[in-house]
Amino acid sequence: MQKKISKFLVPFLLFMIANLTLSAQEDGDEIDNTKQEIKSSTAPFPDSIFRFNVKKPIAKRAGMFSAILPGLGQVYNKQYCKLGVVVAASGVVTGFMIFNTKKYNLYQQAYLGRIDNDPTTTDTFVNYQTSDIDLLRKTYRKYVEYTVIAGTVCYLINILDAFTSAHLKSFDMSKNISMRATPYFDPGNQFGIKLSFAKK
Repeated sequence: MQKKISKFLVPFLLFMIANLTLSAQEDGDEIDNTKQEIKSSTAPFPDSIFRFNVKKPIAKRAGMFSAILPGLGQVYNKQYCKLGVVVAASGVVTGFMIFNTKKYNLYQQAYLGRIDNDPTTTDTFVNYQTSDIDLLRKTYRKYVEYTVIAGTVCYLINILDAFTSAHLKSFDMSKNISMRATPYFDPGNQFGIKLSFAKK
């Protein structure tokens, strides 16, 4: 007799514990919903012409802003730390572009002065041979091309990051999943608990 009682008592206790846990979870969900209603009832600041004060950013709009001005999409997504990264990358690329372009123009003019056969042309690189100046000219031209490629890649990554981040912010990641525990009897008259999950 004692074995039969324990056979039904243990599943019954598990069933009661599961119901208590579910009721506590539902109370917590109700509190969270009340907080969300209070937050949503407060009037947001009026949107600017770019509509930056939005709860859920629009991915296409974030990508468009970053395409117009690198870093603007990150501001729209309220990811200001990424804005610093975009500004720093833009500054580095711009600095390399200015430096390499100046060097290329300098050696280009010197090379053209060597090959124009004009005795009045001032030679500022008297210690360099023509082949050396030509090598430096070609080297800095490659550097300019590499800088353009790096700048294009950074520009595209900036747009992709803004688009992806906005899409992930609007993606539904809520944990509002309900669980129901019900008693269960199998064909062998064995008592158990059946758990079923449903997304609200």
